[in-house]
Amino acid sequence: MTPPGIKPVRRGRASRRRGARGEQEVVELLKAHGWTQARRNFGSGSQGGGDITGVPGVCIEVKLQEALNIWKALEQVHRAAQPTELPVVAFRRNNVGWYAAVPLDEFLALLKLLEAA
Repeated sequence: MTPPGIKPVRRGRASRRRGARGEQEVVELLKAHGWTQARRNFGSGSQGGGDITGVPGVCIEVKLQEALNIWKALEQVHRAAQPTELPVVAFRRNNVGWYAAVPLDEFLALLKLLEAA
């Protein structure tokens, strides 16, 4: 059920499959790096939350698109994230590796951690 005032997004079958493939790729990467509880959030479109669950403190939206509107993706992840979660957009296009967009202040904090290690 779609919340009042929000139009459901209609996507074609190929687009849904591509999105699911991207989400599964990110889940597998997370698992390979130690987040073994990572999994796709099948209700993210209708029930809210990010595309990936099982990574505590992080809300992840996945975009597998040739022409990504990064601002729209960032708005989406900020709407989906809880106030205590780090909003992350994981994205790639064909024949390119995965990237992540995070708030700059969080990136700077990560740099400080690397510097201290």
